[in-house]
Parts: sequence; structure tokens; C-alpha cells
Amino acid sequence: METEALRRVREMIERKRLLSTGDGVVAGFSGGSDSLCLLVMLHELAEELSLRLTAVHVNHKIRGAEAERDEAFCRAFCEKKKIPLVVVSVDVPAFAKEQGIGIEEAGRTVRYREFARVAAETGANCVAVAHHADDRAETVLLHLMRGSGLRGLTGISADSRPFEDGNLRLIRPLLSLHKAEILAELALRGEEYCIDATNREDDGDRNFLRNRVMPLLAGRNAGAARNIAKAGERLEAVREYFDAETDKVYGTVVDEAERKMHCDAMAEIPEVFRAEAALRYLELVCGHRKDLSDAHIAMLLKLCEGRVSAQADFPHGVTLRRGYRDIEPAVDIVEAFGGRHEIARREIERGVTVTFFGERRMKLSFSVTDRENCEDFSPDPYTKWFDYDTMGKACVVRARRPGDRITISRDGKTALVQDVFVNKKVPRERRDEIPLVMTADESETLWIPGVRGSERFRVSEGTKRVLVVRLTEE
Repeated sequence: METEALRRVREMIERKRLLSTGDGVVAGFSGGSDSLCLLVMLHELAEELSLRLTAVHVNHKIRGAEAERDEAFCRAFCEKKKIPLVVVSVDVPAFAKEQGIGIEEAGRTVRYREFARVAAETGANCVAVAHHADDRAETVLLHLMRGSGLRGLTGISADSRPFEDGNLRLIRPLLSLHKAEILAELALRGEEYCIDATNREDDGDRNFLRNRVMPLLAGRNAGAARNIAKAGERLEAVREYFDAETDKVYGTVVDEAERKMHCDAMAEIPEVFRAEAALRYLELVCGHRKDLSDAHIAMLLKLCEGRVSAQADFPHGVTLRRGYRDIEPAVDIVEAFGGRHEIARREIERGVTVTFFGERRMKLSFSVTDRENCEDFSPDPYTKWFDYDTMGKACVVRARRPGDRITISRDGKTALVQDVFVNKKVPRERRDEIPLVMTADESETLWIPGVRGSERFRVSEGTKRVLVVRLTEE
């Protein structure tokens, strides 16, 4: 049935290249008016485009009998239309409690997880959801209200890739239609649909905007929602251009392989790109954009301009540190190998290795050999030899602590490890990444790997057994 609404949806699909012949499509189907309209139109286009269409209904187990009614409606509708349907039941309130998130966020997380799962099982390359132009207008206002950059001001994109599988696309074919047009289309076709009573409640920001603010704006200007949605669509085109330009400068300021941001390069790029480059870098080191805000972007930009060794904490347990030229994730050597690693003599005598993570993945290897087996004790910053029989019961490997000392002369003179780092010009941002090899009681530093060893347990003519400690890259 060719209608004006279907024509506009087809035009949106063609203009935005949302679907191609032979695509597999998973359509979210709640039974409400929007998702019903989406499914009806995709079903009509399926033959024309040779689409492999599957509907997915997620029962959130929130609204009791209403939720069961909606599920039954979806089953009956898809059976009548001969549309394959997958029904999933998930206790969303329990999931929200388990994850420590709100019901709305939990519901969305569950739905998108199930959509992606069904897409993988059916070989689909697209997930279609029923957001429309009024949703876009609401989202623009919502992002303005909460604070937003250019990306948020587009409201909702017609085509995005929010899934772990980067090849799976999320499409929104109904963005060219407004709610009133969707309802008129369903009335024209004589289609009934389910009504979710919770949409009339004002407890969430979106429902407040939908039920209170948008009607007030419409009272002043009947085209308010249409104009806001159109502004979002125009800004989406601007954002696409901006993203392409950002791509060009991002590679000059961030080394993704080393997970570093180059401070001098950041200062040289146009200011309009800095916030987006900073956001992309934070997404890289934090794993995703969730919980990243303008405040975090500002913190990173301030860190770029700050003093060497300054650091700041970001979401998801990430700490970034300012080096001489770069910003990079700070490595907590305490966490790297459990805080304090004690190595007993029996372990040392049969050979033992401790792995740690600094600039690179490294390891310390401990072994014992007889004095006569050691022919060369030439200086080597990555290998140290100690008199094994005079050094005590065991070794301890740990991060440095205030007050740690090391013997720097044969007459017993000691120095703070901190002062040794300064004298050897070890960068501040590297000092906490170097594990110290200590005596069993931790009163004496045996070795600062790659920096210097203790003179107290130096191999002498009277040494019988030698402790050999090597620093190597794994």
C-alpha cells in the first residue's frame, strides 16, 4: 500500500543509504504505534529490497499484565503477517539493581544487547528502531538541557554503530516522520497498537519534555518540533563534515598504538578540534564514551598545558599523567603485580620470574649460581650480581615508598631512592613504574633496575654464591 508516509520513509532510506538489496534487518518491536509503523513499512519494503526481516520483542517484566498483553499482541501480529519473531523475557528491574543503573538505561542496554544477539544469530547487518522526528526534537532539547557539544545537538542520527560488532549498524528509517503522521498512517491502514501507560508519567527528563515542554512550545508555534528536528538534521551534516576534518588532525596528536597524546601537537591544531580530539583520546584509554563529560575533556586539556608529572583521574579507573612531551595512562606498579611480591630463597634457588608493566611489559628474573661460574662482572644496567649468602632470607619486589634508601658507597653511605632518581635524571612519570628489589625486611634496596645497585651486598673475593637478577623485556 503506497502512501505518502511510506514514500518519505523510502526516500529517507535511499538518501541516507540505510538499506541495500539483500540486507538482513532486525526490527525492534514493542507493539506500540511507532514500532508497529516501522515493522509495517519494512515488511512492505522487504519484497522490493529482498530484505531478510526479523522482529524482536523484549518483555522487560516491568508492567505485569500489560507487558504480557503486549507480548501476546506482537506474537499475533507477526503470525498474521508471517514475519519471523523472536521474543525475549528479561527481568530488567533485577538487571538494573545488579548493574547499579536506572531502569530506563537498563532497559535500553538489555534491548540493544538482545538485538545484537539476534542479528548475529540470523546473519543480519542492520538493527532498525522506531525513533521519529519528534524523538529527535526531544533529544536535541534534552542534550541542550544537560549540556552538549555538536554531536549531541544533532539529536539522533539516522545511521550509527553503537554495537561491539563494528559492522552491525543501527538505523532509524522513521526520522522523516512526526508522531502525528505515524498515528495518521496507522489509522489509514486500520492498524491497532498497544499503549504504554508509563509514557504518560513525568518522572524522567524525556517524558517531562514530551508531556509538558513540547505541548507548550507547540502552543506558541505549531511547527516547533518540526523546526527543532530539522535543525538537528542540518547539524548532523555539519557534524559529519567536522568528524572528517577531525580525522585528519587526530592522527597528528594521538599515537593510538602507544596510547599517548602529544601535548605540543595539541597546542598547534585549531581550537575547534581540540575538544573532539580529547574526547576521542579519552574514549581510547577509558574503553568507551560512557560517563565522559565536558568536565573530563576540560581536565585533559588542562593537563596538556600543565606541569610535567601532573596527573588526573578519569572514569573507569583511568589515571592520565603529563610527561615531558606526552600524556599517557599512569601505570600503578602496586596493582601490576599485587602490591608486594615476596620471593623465598627456595624460589630464588630454583629460578623465579616476576612480571610487571611499565612503559613495556618487563620481567625480573632471579637465579643463584656458584662464584666460579661467573667470569664477567662488568657494569650492566640490566643485570646485577649480589653476594647471596650475606643478603638475608629472601627478596621483596615492590613499588618505591617514601624513605626508601640504597647504599651508594663501600663505606656504607646511603642515599634516598628519590635522590638517586633525581641525580640519574629519571623522569618523574617513570619513577613509580620501576619496581625496587629489596631485602626481606625491606630496610635496604638491593637494586633499582636500570638505574643502580646497592654497594652493600657487592660480590667480593670471599663470595661463594651469587644472586643474579636480570631485567628483560617480555
